[in-house]
Amino acid sequence: MSDFKVMFVCLGNICRSPLAHAVFQQRAEEEGLNVFVESCGTGAWHIGEPADSRMRRTAQDHGVVINHLARKFQPSDLDEYDLIIPMDRSNRKDLLTHARPVHQEKIHLMREWDPQGGQDVPDPWYGGPEGFETVYDIVDRSCRVLIDQLKKDEKLS
Repeated sequence: MSDFKVMFVCLGNICRSPLAHAVFQQRAEEEGLNVFVESCGTGAWHIGEPADSRMRRTAQDHGVVINHLARKFQPSDLDEYDLIIPMDRSNRKDLLTHARPVHQEKIHLMREWDPQGGQDVPDPWYGGPEGFETVYDIVDRSCRVLIDQLKKDEKLS
């Protein structure tokens, strides 16, 4: 197991963050990188549930398998993980309510690594298949840039 740990965070931990978890994990493995990856939600509605079937289907269409059961963010995660990546500003705000100053530098929005820019990864929950596809595209390109950055910074080896 790696000493470097990454946590992806969304609201319910059934759409965006489990996708980011699975995509990042797969891309890191393809690069031969040693990293521990997890995801969670700031809300407790879906604890123990698998990822949304529409998100699992979208990921599978791109060769990514999501094998995850939802869990809720715990304040101790701020100590446990080296990099904590909320999918949007609302979840970032929720995380910051628990963060001491030492934790704040660990928290970065997913789209900070999106070469196309933007702030929030949109929540596809209420939309159609195109919303899930959009989220996949954002997450995939952001994860690729993030992995390149971590390799360059020698965080992953």
